[in-house]
Amino acid sequence: MLISVCVPSIRGHVIRHLVDSIIGQTYTNWELIIGAQGNDPELLGACAAAQSRDARIRVAHIAEFGRSRGMNRAAAEARGEILAFTDDDCEAAPDWLATVAACFEQEPAVGIVGGDVVAPAARPFRISTCPAVHTIERIYRPAESGYTAPPGFYWCGGNLAVRRSVMEALGGFDEYLGAGTEFPVAEDVDFALRAEQAGTVMWTTPRSIIYHTYGRRYGLRSALAHQINYAVGRGAFGAKVYLWGHRLRERWTKPQTLAGRVCRFARNPRRFLVRAALGKYSRQGYTRYLAEYELGPKLLSRRKSH
Repeated sequence: MLISVCVPSIRGHVIRHLVDSIIGQTYTNWELIIGAQGNDPELLGACAAAQSRDARIRVAHIAEFGRSRGMNRAAAEARGEILAFTDDDCEAAPDWLATVAACFEQEPAVGIVGGDVVAPAARPFRISTCPAVHTIERIYRPAESGYTAPPGFYWCGGNLAVRRSVMEALGGFDEYLGAGTEFPVAEDVDFALRAEQAGTVMWTTPRSIIYHTYGRRYGLRSALAHQINYAVGRGAFGAKVYLWGHRLRERWTKPQTLAGRVCRFARNPRRFLVRAALGKYSRQGYTRYLAEYELGPKLLSRRKSH
């Protein structure tokens, strides 16, 4: 089974570490397609160097920026039955692809396999942020579970493998969601909800490990930018869910009662205050999406034609 590793990239200074980790995989039937975005000389040079190291490595150049666009471009060039996605500031555990292949071979009905994303330890006394995900060992069959995932079931786009047939059926990732796009988060959540609606069987396992080695961003400015991006993207995704008519739309549209606010504050005061401070950015994302975007085929976003 050929696995196509699809990696969107904008960071020439770290992509070689990801390449090293793929070349070092215990599973050898793979190809690596780097979705290189923009024309940064350092990135293009790093991609050329990677290609020269191993004939299984190719580069798919895209002039536009956006993680989801880079993933779709790389996937369009892929030849494998399985498409495995991670990021250019990550490193894969040596048995990452072996674990992914074993899951798909063991359960032919499974269409998606997700795993852990492990953040590096933070430096003491430094403000920082780094996305991480810890999965549970579980196979989720939406049609048999009333389209309700078990508690703790979650995966993210930093460690994701998809059957080509599922990718094609869903139309890929929404190119207006995700880092570097108009609404810089939620492309993986959106993909997951569309896959769930289609009845795609999903398997999460903490045995599949990606290390977010170079993903920690330090400093107050980086932390604030991350939170603001999340708020804008979350608001926009709420608007998309509203247009979709998805059952989760009430999370974004239902008015918050005073009692509900008090309970949320009591459970986690810091998170409550951060969310409240960033509320205007969520509203901006929500309003802009409704004003400028609509849902096209396969529930993918598209700009309104005026």
